[in-house]
Amino acid sequence: MDNRKKIEEQNNIVLCLKKDNAELTKLNYDLMKKYKVKTSDPVVNDIIDRIFIRHRQGMEKFKKTMAQNSKTIPEWIEETIEENIDAISYMSTLKDRIVAREEKLLKEIDMLKDELTINTLQSDKKDEKIEQLKLEKVKAVEEAKKEADKLMINKCIKYENEIKEVKDDNKKLAKQIDDINGKKEKK
Repeated sequence: MDNRKKIEEQNNIVLCLKKDNAELTKLNYDLMKKYKVKTSDPVVNDIIDRIFIRHRQGMEKFKKTMAQNSKTIPEWIEETIEENIDAISYMSTLKDRIVAREEKLLKEIDMLKDELTINTLQSDKKDEKIEQLKLEKVKAVEEAKKEADKLMINKCIKYENEIKEVKDDNKKLAKQIDDINGKKEKK
């Protein structure tokens, strides 16, 4: 009976400890909600928040703290190995995705550089063509002015010649009139 009594006492103690643990866990949650642990480093704050969240998830799933877990050392080591294998798998997958994305972005950058070079060359050619057309326009205007000047000079010369002819005709007529008047006076 003595053993039975000891076992019963131990069971009672375990039950009391479990109740105390449940109460402490609830108080811990309440404290975490009430007092947010914060540092001046946002990365550290994020890690602390993640630890609290992970702790709550573990308590909901396993109903006991890490300290209460009765795993053996080899079990803890095996658990750690499995977690690290998962972490390595996650990191390897992420690395592959990052490298693929980086290669894709580098190709896109190269394509954009090529497009920019092509556009710059085309723009330069267009600028050269515009300058060439401007020069051609200036030459055409100058030539048109020269031709207009020649036409104007030719017209002026023509009118001056016509005026000279008219004056000469007038002089001839005036002389003829004078000759006619001079003959009339002699008669």
